Amino acid sequence: MRLFPERKRKRARLEIVPMIDVMLLLLVFYILSTVTLTHEHGIPVQLPKAATGESHPPIEITLSISREGRFYLNKTAVEPTTLVTALEKLATETPGGMEAVRGAGVVINADLSVQHREVVRAMDALRQAGITRFGIATEPEGTHP
Repeated sequence: MRLFPERKRKRARLEIVPMIDVMLLLLVFYILSTVTLTHEHGIPVQLPKAATGESHPPIEITLSISREGRFYLNKTAVEPTTLVTALEKLATETPGGMEAVRGAGVVINADLSVQHREVVRAMDALRQAGITRFGIATEPEGTHP
């Protein structure tokens, strides 16, 4: 006669439902955090308003002209006299070379208070480098900086 009945051993179970919940939460967190990331080019400048201005995805090559008249090529300070050389150097570092740079075009971010001659100087340097596709960044009317 046995005093204690024989117990059936419980097998260890791997609960997968809580693991799926955690993985879904991580996926949601990853998606929401990547949506909020932005990719900015150039230095921050106050852009002028334009009735025909449109929002476009950022272009890889940005030429910024600060309020003080300093030139920046993709956030790197350059002298206006060496802008053509800086563009050629950028083209050597870019996959596809100068053709890729010409195809991508350049966005000119000129501060609202920059004199017109500085923008023309930048456009002239771009043309000397063989870049004919460029535009001047504006903000649509009704937006606040």
